[in-house]
Amino acid sequence: MRRAALVSAAVFSALASAQSTGLDTCTDVHIFLARGNNEPYPGRQSKIVDAVCGGLSSCDYEDIQFTNALEDNYCTDVDAGRAAGVKQITAYNKRCPDAKLVISGYSQGSHVVGDILGGGGGTFYNGCTTTTSSGLDVNSAPGNKIAAAIIFGNPRHTAEQSYDEVEGSPFSGLLPRTGDQLAALNNFAAVLQDYCQFDDPICAVGDGTRTTNVADHLNYFDKYTDTAGAWVQSMVNGTTTTTTSSSTSESSTTSTSSTSLATRSASSTSASQDPSATATLSTGSAGNLLLPEATATFSNTMPTATSGAARSRGGDATGVVRGFTGLVTLVTLGFLGFHGGIGMLSRSHNERNM
Repeated sequence: MRRAALVSAAVFSALASAQSTGLDTCTDVHIFLARGNNEPYPGRQSKIVDAVCGGLSSCDYEDIQFTNALEDNYCTDVDAGRAAGVKQITAYNKRCPDAKLVISGYSQGSHVVGDILGGGGGTFYNGCTTTTSSGLDVNSAPGNKIAAAIIFGNPRHTAEQSYDEVEGSPFSGLLPRTGDQLAALNNFAAVLQDYCQFDDPICAVGDGTRTTNVADHLNYFDKYTDTAGAWVQSMVNGTTTTTTSSSTSESSTTSTSSTSLATRSASSTSASQDPSATATLSTGSAGNLLLPEATATFSNTMPTATSGAARSRGGDATGVVRGFTGLVTLVTLGFLGFHGGIGMLSRSHNERNM
């Protein structure tokens, strides 16, 4: 009992430290981050915070609080992230009603952000079920305070939506949205960008016969940080940003036109890859879903806030993703319809080297 109590206390202490929301002050712009699978706080998206806050006089961030370890049930963690995100966003808006809110999610975190905005729910594969939930209301607080939302390498990416960015737009991801959830997410199309690279095996699965590249799920913030950051700044400043992105370069220009990106149509075109097409997904019996970022090391640096308060969020500034020597292998096995037509890609991986 004493050992269990000590372990519980240690875990609670670590979480509290990692997820500190800082001083109860308000900034003009406040960013919420939902990190990728098995990433420490704040993960790769620290670059996004620096890109956005670097050009603003009053800006900070906080992590959406949820666990996402290798051994966890993927859907359980997504549910926890969605609930925590809604709670944190609502609480901040209540305390700071004039603040403009920004939400950013990467990989598993983009699934969380999508569920916050558009609602969630469904059984995606054996042992992985998320709770049916509604998204935020785009017409009332805190939903109408969201100035920008950006997601990268989204497992729930759906082809040919108006907010899709870069070359992966024609393809759907592992777990594409359909029906009411897609319609609800599209309510936020005017303030949303979904970055999906052509060869990303998580967001651009398509018909399951494509050759993909794991590296293109890991390098979003090396390629698109400046582009995404400039767009977010344009949204919070009320200007427009035109972006031209490729798999090897990025460029962005900012305009002072009175026409905001908020006028962007919320409607979407037909998906060139039908999101109801399905494939099987090889997963652990406990419902884990190992995404590429879970096994790739990187330097986890703390962003710099531009408010008067030093609002440090996240884990060890020198931390990296936990060591893992297994190789991730993505293998196409074709299609098999099940569970309401949720699209999935077969994937196998070596077990963790104990």
